[in-house]
Order: sequence, then C-alpha cells, then structure tokens
Amino acid sequence: MDLKKFFNQVFDLLKKEKVQFALAGGLVASLYRKIERLTKDLDFLILSGPHTQDKACDIIKSMGLKPTLIRKADLEGGPLFAIKRQSTQPYIVAGRGDKDSSKIGLDFILPEMPWFANSLERAQRNNVDFGFGPVPCLTVEDLIIAKLFSLKNDPRRFNDLDDLQSIFDAAPPLDLAYLSGQIQKLKLGIPSLLKASAPRALNLIARKIGRK
Repeated sequence: MDLKKFFNQVFDLLKKEKVQFALAGGLVASLYRKIERLTKDLDFLILSGPHTQDKACDIIKSMGLKPTLIRKADLEGGPLFAIKRQSTQPYIVAGRGDKDSSKIGLDFILPEMPWFANSLERAQRNNVDFGFGPVPCLTVEDLIIAKLFSLKNDPRRFNDLDDLQSIFDAAPPLDLAYLSGQIQKLKLGIPSLLKASAPRALNLIARKIGRK
C-alpha cells in the first residue's frame, strides 16, 4: 500500500471514530521545508476523552500494525529503573509491522506530551487538503516546538535537525512571540548546528533560558 492510500484510510478511521486529531511529522514538515522530505511514517496528535490511548491502539491494530507504548523515560533515555518498570506516562503509541519493516508506520502522539494542547487547538484552524478532504495540520510554529522538544531529549535526531534547518532556510513567516513563549515555557534550546540559521529572537530567548 502506498502512503497516500494508507493516509486516506487512517483519515477515514479518525473521522469515523469522531476523535480530534492533527497531522504532524514528515508530511507536515514538507509543507514548510525549503526542500520536500520523503517519509514512510504518519504521525498524528489524537484526543478521545479519557480513552485516547485505547483508541490509538485500536486504530493502529485496525491498520494491521502492532501498537507499542513509548513513555517519557524512553524518550528521555532514563532513568533506567523507570524504563524497566514502565512507570512514566506514555507520550506516544507507535504502530509498526510485526516482523515486517516494509509496512508504513503509524504513530499517535498522546495528550500527555507537554506541547500537545496548544498544538492540537491551533491545528484545527490550519487545514490542508491532501486530496481527500481538509486535514488539520500542525502550524509551522508548533512543528518547530515539537522538533526542538525531541532534540532536547536526543540531540542526534538527524531528521529533526534537517527539518529545522530546511524550515529556517525557507524562512516562512513566524509568530515569534508565540514561539518565544513556548520555548521559555518548555525550557528548550537551539542546537548549536542551527544557531546560524535560526531567527535571532529564538536564539536570544534560548540563551536567556540557558543562563538560568
């Protein structure tokens, strides 16, 4: 199955289940990048009341994939006892082909992710038609925040670095006041590899946070 057909089926399931959602990940990054990036995975924010995690697992299974919980400690690389006990809150439900790496991946980002709430709400006013109806997508500002958050936990994430570099090179209009506020709230930094291309206002606020 190609990515567009897979995307269409997931979109139909999300609409059928009447959950609030927003597209994230590589497809959204390509909307703002200077050069489009190919991806084999789909990433969504998903909200379904108190049963969001269960709903995400159900949708992943219905697409023939195996769901796996990725928790806060998994993303932050520890502490080791928290990883072993699986005691921290789940941030992502990841769907992958069981013993079949050729299948398209499907990840659902859960409301526990610290940047989730603002991003989901703002995405509802940022719709893009991929050929089967308007899809709420992360704004460029919230995508930048999501990428910086991932790099805070693992500065070696190549796709996130590359996405940010290409977005900064494309120089789309940015709500710098909102971005600066989120960077301060989440205590994010600008990776050294990106400081030359990042907007000056973001470098300044990140530098102030680093001195605290």
